Amino acid sequence: MSTIDLIILGSLCQSPKSAYDLQKQIESRNLSRWVKIGSFTVYKKVVQYENKGYVVSETVKNGNMPEKTMYTITPEGKEIFKELITKFSLAETRVFLDFNAVIVNMALLDESSANECIANIKNSIQSTKMQIAEQLPLHKDIPLFGRTILEQQFLLLETLEKWEENFEKELEKEREEK
Repeated sequence: MSTIDLIILGSLCQSPKSAYDLQKQIESRNLSRWVKIGSFTVYKKVVQYENKGYVVSETVKNGNMPEKTMYTITPEGKEIFKELITKFSLAETRVFLDFNAVIVNMALLDESSANECIANIKNSIQSTKMQIAEQLPLHKDIPLFGRTILEQQFLLLETLEKWEENFEKELEKEREEK
């Protein structure tokens, strides 16, 4: 099981939800920026959980609205949630950055193409940092456990900015020595 399972089961621990409501909550909390999760994944997961006994479903109709299936976590699902939260709190911290695959292969590029890739990485880091910087003041009222993730991401991006600047300097120095 993955962090996606932890997020979905955690949300269901808070309250019963439809798969659509789960997806909307993930989107509203911007969790899809930090964990790769799509809407199809959510629907697939709740069906798997039901087959494993982690959730039970109930089809409900509210007025003129179409029927929807609501999922409620079971005691077994809560146990799995507790196991997952412990498992991931003990796991080695890994940092996956897609642009590392670019860096590893950069020596295969001509200088102009390499510079373009570096500029793209730099712009992406700065753009993401600015997006989070704009969000931070807007989310002062959210609970600490949500707010701290935004702060963590902002600090990581600041560190990546410093790394990128250093990488450019080191690359320029290496080019001058050749």
